[in-house]
Amino acid sequence: MGTLGCINDMMRRDKENRELRKRNKERLYDTRERLLKVGKGTNASNISVEGLEEIRKNTIEKEELDKNKYLLFTILFIIIGILSVFILWLFVS
Repeated sequence: MGTLGCINDMMRRDKENRELRKRNKERLYDTRERLLKVGKGTNASNISVEGLEEIRKNTIEKEELDKNKYLLFTILFIIIGILSVFILWLFVS
């Protein structure tokens, strides 16, 4: 490809990139507007103190359950790994 072809290719790519940047900017603006519109509908002042405490308690319970499941999965993974290494060692020896 000659110099003129390279220049034309660069100019075409630049034009495409400019259009893509413009479309991405429009999409970001639309997303921002949609999120702002959704955020206007929520009002935290109608939640009582007891409701907030209940939400906090439920959140803490769920975090504990998730933490316990992660710990159980990790221990199970380690045990399976150790057993597989032991079985492999038995077959190789």
